Amino acid sequence: MTYWKQEGVDLSAVQALTPATENSLLTVLQHILTDTGEINVGHQDVWEVLSGATALQFGMATGEGHSRAEVTCQQLLTSSTMLGDGSLPAHRMLLAIQSGMSAELEMDELTQILEYLMDQTGRQAEVVFGHGLEPALGEGVRLLLLISR
Repeated sequence: MTYWKQEGVDLSAVQALTPATENSLLTVLQHILTDTGEINVGHQDVWEVLSGATALQFGMATGEGHSRAEVTCQQLLTSSTMLGDGSLPAHRMLLAIQSGMSAELEMDELTQILEYLMDQTGRQAEVVFGHGLEPALGEGVRLLLLISR
């Protein structure tokens, strides 16, 4: 847990981290901050979402094919990790989207993703999102999510 202390994040939810959930969170953060595709979100965006969170939800999902946006959103929320009270409305949401170069994210897919996540987490959340290309995804899309409550 020393990573969080070094960063100076005031995160009540971090107390619920186990070694496994801490590794999962660090994996999501690593993908958001260091993957090759320019996602247009940075450390400051991450720490603003984490700062002061009493509950935290995070995860990532990858999908492709017909209805990839909808299917990947559903997968993301059902497989995400929740620390703390998940019934609280979302306060801040960071969404990083990567798509392959052979099937870039379309505007209607972006709208569908944002609408779905806002419907599921409450419409009060401040949303920060970025998009980047990741050639290894081919025709797929990867969603990375970090929600503070």
